[in-house]
Amino acid sequence: MPMKPIAKAVVTLTAFTVAERTLGFIFKIYLSREIGAVGMGVYSVALSFFFAVLTLITSGIPLVVSKMTAKDGRSSGGVCSAALILELMISLLLCALVLIFKKPIGALFAERESMTLVMIMLPALVFSGVYSAFRGVLWGEKKFAAVSIVELIEQIARIAACVILFALFSDKNKAVAFSMTCACLVSAVACALFYFCGKRKLAPPNAHFKPLFSSALPITLSRTTSSVNNYVIAVAVPFLLMSTGLNSEQSMYIFGSCVGMALPLLYLPITVVGSLAFAMIPTLSQAYAEKDYTNMRRQIENALCFSILVATIVFPVYCALGDDLGTIIYDNTDAGVFLRKSAWLLIPLSFENIASSMLNSLDLEKKSLINYVIGAGVMYIISFAFYSRFNMDIFMISFGASLIVSSVLDIIDIKRRTGFKLTFFKPLIICLAAAYPAWLFTEYVNSIIPQKLIAMFAAAIGGVCFTALLAVVFGAVEFDVNFTRKKRINIFKRKRMQKRAVSQRRAQM
Repeated sequence: MPMKPIAKAVVTLTAFTVAERTLGFIFKIYLSREIGAVGMGVYSVALSFFFAVLTLITSGIPLVVSKMTAKDGRSSGGVCSAALILELMISLLLCALVLIFKKPIGALFAERESMTLVMIMLPALVFSGVYSAFRGVLWGEKKFAAVSIVELIEQIARIAACVILFALFSDKNKAVAFSMTCACLVSAVACALFYFCGKRKLAPPNAHFKPLFSSALPITLSRTTSSVNNYVIAVAVPFLLMSTGLNSEQSMYIFGSCVGMALPLLYLPITVVGSLAFAMIPTLSQAYAEKDYTNMRRQIENALCFSILVATIVFPVYCALGDDLGTIIYDNTDAGVFLRKSAWLLIPLSFENIASSMLNSLDLEKKSLINYVIGAGVMYIISFAFYSRFNMDIFMISFGASLIVSSVLDIIDIKRRTGFKLTFFKPLIICLAAAYPAWLFTEYVNSIIPQKLIAMFAAAIGGVCFTALLAVVFGAVEFDVNFTRKKRINIFKRKRMQKRAVSQRRAQM
């Protein structure tokens, strides 16, 4: 697939994703002010466990469905039927297991209320299973707009449900959890409508169960490991904070301020990188299946350079404005301080995001899992080495180290499989060198304008433009411009040539 359709897909996905993330960002601000930092901590722990279970349903199977559909669209009906049956069986089994082991699971949480919120969200597992089966077919057919619209509908439904439930019930934490269940139900219905309105039908699934399950298993294990790791972080970080003498409420406040509030802001700028990763999976898989190595290498090199550019452009802005962003957005100084200190995580976050997606597209799912586990192991070794002296600065360093280790291992495996050139080193070095003057420039602009909101907006825009300008000037971004000159013949010269041709024909006669 040529780069122009990929660029079009990325623009489409980014436009919808930015709208979705903007709504989600506004919702998170509203949520943090309604339930507070402690409530955000309790909810974040419950959500991390819920997402760990949800990954077993919505990770491997829809990805494999998309790849199988991209390779052979005629089999999409049977593949979708097989996926629906598998998703429903797995989701019901997981719900039963959570209900059976409710007490021992709840004992792992720092606050028991987190387990109550998990129970409220359990039906969302079944709805998500239905949604992901239909979504896989739409994704494989490159119907990115349809998938994005469904995700936007889900976000709107969740916000609307949450606001209504807040007005009806006094327990806001439970209302937030129930809004997740409502949103998943709406997205499942919307995705099914998109599937059947496109004149698609379900077909007998018999021949597709085994290849679907065998291909999805390693991807599911890899993605589930990531979600389980997030859940372990949600349990381990409060535990390590309490080892320093803090009580459970204090540890939940710190966890909610840093992980519940600041980290989502870090993920916001790399939305476009996530869109690129989403669009690349079917196209890179197709190029790999067709052994089109030239196209593969070009896609990989461009995507890695692009991910670095996006992260390093925003990095100086967060360094300069992190404190103010935390105070103005969340009314929480600690969230702003953590955002400023952890701004450098943007680079490994963005890079690891795109590299791990490439491994899955190149049928290196097991390598992706191993690399992620090694990175996670590095994080826990560093974190627990500071037992009784642990703080969020240590967490930031250990988290960054895990991302860097995983990214390096990913790149080694991708290079072995495709032989692509390490062209991303040049923009990485240039953009890192440009980050410090861009940081100073952003701080200066922020300091000379008296009105805070206007100052922050002007400084952010100025900082991004300044970094982008330096990247272009020093060659981190290269433009290939082709100038074509059209031959124009003077009208009088054309008439003379016509008369000469007529004279020559008469002379020959």
